[in-house]
Amino acid sequence: MSDGLAQKTKRHFITGIIVILPVSLTAWIVWVIFRLIGQRFLPLFKNIPEMADLPLAAQMTISALLTLTVIWFIGLWARNIIGRVIFRWFETLILNTPVVSKIYKTIRQITDTMFVNKQAFKKAAFIEYPRKGIYTLVFISGEIVRNGEKYITVFVPSTPNPTTGYCIVLPSEEVHELNITVNQAMEFIFSGGILVPARMEFPHVNGRKEN
Repeated sequence: MSDGLAQKTKRHFITGIIVILPVSLTAWIVWVIFRLIGQRFLPLFKNIPEMADLPLAAQMTISALLTLTVIWFIGLWARNIIGRVIFRWFETLILNTPVVSKIYKTIRQITDTMFVNKQAFKKAAFIEYPRKGIYTLVFISGEIVRNGEKYITVFVPSTPNPTTGYCIVLPSEEVHELNITVNQAMEFIFSGGILVPARMEFPHVNGRKEN
């Protein structure tokens, strides 16, 4: 009885950490960005009489709006040809810098997972891998048609870091699409299987015959 209660308490505690950690990390990163960029505008306001007379709360609000504008322009700049070339050069410089490269790679993996990878994947699915009877959660990334045969390319993520993994190609009939979102699948992987989406069903539940 006590062992079961201890296991439930541990599971709830871990689930709480998994839920709070991404939110806390995101809030901390946003706060650091606003402090790094936003506070740079406050000294400038003192030189503008109309701005200097405003309450501090109003100045902070304007500073936050200016920070969002700066971030937007950086994103616009990074998407054009010249911006991409300069950014790649700057990124190469960082990646060749000891210690700094490790920190940059870690943060880049986190941001790619949060904002990039989820947009690249179309759907979540199950495949029987590495053998029949064992189900692996994958992300559908595309499809290939050759000689009338349809194949699906899937990304097999690692747990708990889905930014690493590998890509495999399978016949379409061996890929079982799931009725869950990519976000829910990411949560499942991040949590190591603790956060299981309610609608996630295994292929045999949907009418597959067992031998």
